Amino acid sequence: MIKLIALDMDGTLLNNEREISWENLRALRFARSKGIALVIASGRAFFDIQSKMKDVDIDTHAIGTNGATIHSADGTLLGADFLDRTRTLQIVAELVRQKYYIGVYTEQNIYVPEDGTKWLHEELKRLNIHEDRSVGFQGATRDDFYRFFGDWREIEKTGAEFYKIIVFSFDDVKLKKARDVYEAQHRYSIVTSGTGNFEIMPPNVSKGNALDHLANYLGISLSDVMAVGDNYNDLSMFDVAGLSVAMGNADDAIKEKCDLVTTRCEENGVAHAIYQVLGNAEHD
Repeated sequence: MIKLIALDMDGTLLNNEREISWENLRALRFARSKGIALVIASGRAFFDIQSKMKDVDIDTHAIGTNGATIHSADGTLLGADFLDRTRTLQIVAELVRQKYYIGVYTEQNIYVPEDGTKWLHEELKRLNIHEDRSVGFQGATRDDFYRFFGDWREIEKTGAEFYKIIVFSFDDVKLKKARDVYEAQHRYSIVTSGTGNFEIMPPNVSKGNALDHLANYLGISLSDVMAVGDNYNDLSMFDVAGLSVAMGNADDAIKEKCDLVTTRCEENGVAHAIYQVLGNAEHD
C-alpha cells in the first residue's frame, strides 16, 4: 500500500512552462485525501521548492538540492550535508577561470557569475549552434534567489555554507573534461539533472539516501513508497522506492529501470501515475 509519494519537479511535476498543472494539483490533493504523504525531491534548493509549493497551497515534505537537505512539511530541517568550504571555493575559482557557467547553492541563494551567460553565448558561436538550445538549468522560480558575482571571492566573504555546484556547458567535450576531474577525486557525489550539466555534491548525497532517511523518520517502509521522476538524478530514488515511475519524457535508459512509465510532463504524467496506482478520483 502506497503511503508516501516522492516527486521530482522539473520534467516531472512541472510542465514545460515550469508550472504545476491543475490536473497534477488535483491528483496531489486526491492523494492527500487518502492519507498519503507527499515529498518533493528536487535538484532545486529548499527555498525554491517551498516558494513553489506555497503558491499552490499544499503540504509536502521537501528533499532539496538532490538530497543535501531534508525538511518536514512544517519547514523543520531534518538533515543537511555541506560541501567542504575551502575545497568548494577552489573548485569555483577554477571553473570560473575556465569560463564554465555555474550555480553555487547556499542556504539562501544561488550564486552565478556575472559573465556566465556571455560565456554560454561564446560557446554557441564557437560550436556554430544557432538554435536557442537549453542546457537544462533548473533555474530558480524567483529571480530574487539569485546573486551575481564578478569575483569568486565575493562568495567567500558571505561566509555561507555550500550545498552543491551545478556546472553547465553546450560543449559536451568541455563538460566531460570538468566532470572527469571531479569524479576522479572520489570526494563528491556527482549526477546529471538535465542536458548539458552535472552537479557536484557532498559524498553520499542523493535523492535516494534522503528518501530513505525521510521514510524512516515518518515510520514508513520503503516498500510503501512511490517515486516519480524523469532524469538520472532520480535513479537513486528508483533504487530504494517500492514502486518506481518514469515520465514519458525520460530517456529510455531511465524507463528501463522503472516499474511503470507514465505520460509526459506536459501531458500531466504525475496525475496519470497517481490515478493508475491509487484508483481514479472520479470513482472515489
